[in-house]
Amino acid sequence: MNYENIYLILGGSSDIGCELLNQLNHDKNNSLFLMHYFSNDTKMKEIKASNHNYIKCIQADLSKIDQVKKLTEIIKSEYVCPTHIVHLPANKFDYTKLKEFDWNAFCYDMEIQVHSLIQILNSFLPEMIKRKDYNKVVIMLSSVTISTPPKYLMSYNMIKFTLLGLMKSLVSDYSGKKININAVSPSMINTKFLSNIDSRIIELNATNSNENKNADICDIVPTIKFLLSKDSNYINGINLNVSNGNVI
Repeated sequence: MNYENIYLILGGSSDIGCELLNQLNHDKNNSLFLMHYFSNDTKMKEIKASNHNYIKCIQADLSKIDQVKKLTEIIKSEYVCPTHIVHLPANKFDYTKLKEFDWNAFCYDMEIQVHSLIQILNSFLPEMIKRKDYNKVVIMLSSVTISTPPKYLMSYNMIKFTLLGLMKSLVSDYSGKKININAVSPSMINTKFLSNIDSRIIELNATNSNENKNADICDIVPTIKFLLSKDSNYINGINLNVSNGNVI
């Protein structure tokens, strides 16, 4: 079947991934949504395809090279190369100091966020470029990459800045190829991603923000949708600050 758009949403079972699917499914027609998940696809399956769209959930552990390879092989053999890729996966947010640094945990999260993305883009970018039709890649970063990052987030900061460097390198390498590669950097969002954080820290962050609240999912998803749309065809290599002015 010839789909108008093919979306590969990595980390699709996240709160942001599910809401992005929900909104795109409502707005788009004749589109294929390939929704990656690691352990739980229940929330994604609650979203019923509409407007002649089709939703397919695909399981993979992005920390394992062989499973990432299998994921790309399944997509290539059973579907078709994506026109849009959104990269959302990450370990749950946690504060760490240098003396608490866990090399194994850091490497695990690097595999999930960085290495898996390199493998996936290596599989799909060449075909996306051949289309010469402004295919899109959007990477979830963090407002820590906008200015001086907060204290005690060494692992988190290093990974997000690595992703930023990857994004900028790819933009340089593929400039003029009609492939838009951009990033979104939100401030703290009210999602299950924060479940390991002391609620007092979350409340303090909200109190110190401009509107006395942390971001909600609905504050972030429209920016991702914009970067996936034709309206962003002349935007490439940008790291969009979505912090409501809390980070400048």
